[in-house]
Amino acid sequence: MEPRAGVGPVSQVLLLLAVDGTSTRSALARHLGLSAATLTRAVRPLLETGLVIEEAPTLAGPGRPIRALRLAPRAAALLGVKLTADHLYAELIDPTGSVLMDTSEPLVGRDVDGVVAQIAALTARVAHSSDTPLSGMGLSLGASVVGEREIRVAPFLGWTRVPIAGLMAEATGLPVRVANDVRAFTYAEAWFGLGRGADPFALLTLGTGIGCGLAIGGRVIAGSHGAAGSVGHLPLSDSGPSCEIGHIGCARALASAPGIAAQASEVLGHRVRAEDVVGPQGLTDLARDPRLDHILALAAAAAGRIAGGIAALVDPELIVVSGEGVGVVDAHREAFDAAVERARHWSAPVPRILTRAFTFGEWARGAAALAVEPWACSVESRLKSS
Repeated sequence: MEPRAGVGPVSQVLLLLAVDGTSTRSALARHLGLSAATLTRAVRPLLETGLVIEEAPTLAGPGRPIRALRLAPRAAALLGVKLTADHLYAELIDPTGSVLMDTSEPLVGRDVDGVVAQIAALTARVAHSSDTPLSGMGLSLGASVVGEREIRVAPFLGWTRVPIAGLMAEATGLPVRVANDVRAFTYAEAWFGLGRGADPFALLTLGTGIGCGLAIGGRVIAGSHGAAGSVGHLPLSDSGPSCEIGHIGCARALASAPGIAAQASEVLGHRVRAEDVVGPQGLTDLARDPRLDHILALAAAAAGRIAGGIAALVDPELIVVSGEGVGVVDAHREAFDAAVERARHWSAPVPRILTRAFTFGEWARGAAALAVEPWACSVESRLKSS
């Protein structure tokens, strides 16, 4: 991955091992642009402190044996919290992405102070039961986030201009990084999931909203205003249903769970809620009503047009489609693939596209992934001062 400006060689080594899993010294030096001597100085204290492990040598043809490096299991414990309108989902991971603990609970309220207090209480319980001290935390939610610290607006919680990272850091004593939930999920999927090793990598999420994340060189693109991947209101049709703010034929109107429910309500002649057609476990029995086939096929085609547009724009090595609405694509893959084919450029190979089953735990792991880089930087700072 491409490190941020100011990140030192120790942090760079830790981050690259988190992203790649294992690497040789020569590969690390080449990727990070470090001399052999600088790399040796960076790696030595990590081996001495047990944060990095050197694997047994292997022979890969004539010459010296190859000794790969990897992060030690449980090198740190990083907590991720994903908020929805009514629940809190949390996962504790180590910097390799291995899940150490997971839990969830209903939100007791939506006011900022109450949510912060609930997260702080959860953090204390997790810290008490963890064998590894907590080193950092990430928070993700469906929101516009500024500078990984402030929530500009989180509509489903009714929050505006909330300095959430500072409030949570004060309440928990941990460094906190905040991101839009799709962007955080993209980190986890690019580093630890199906997207590991794919560059560029794209994630398309279907559910209450429509979101897109793009990772290049292991770094998730935020955009100049933190709005990269905001494809929910992308116009896909000049006719058809309208979204909740009046856009005709946009992605949300055609393919989000509320958009599908609104169309289903018209077809069936009675009110249908989003969760009646698309639930946490996928499509419901109602969604399999033959009268809704056309609506779901159009939704899958809308998702395909977005995926095809992503393929044409950035030529990703892999696109993963996930979210609670991913069952729409699975059920109507032919319509999805046909739309991708129409949108992609003819000169490039057909993009590799995988669907991923939805769980809130994976989104919480994405929040925890936000804490990997601050942890790596804190290790470097600690080693410099020791």
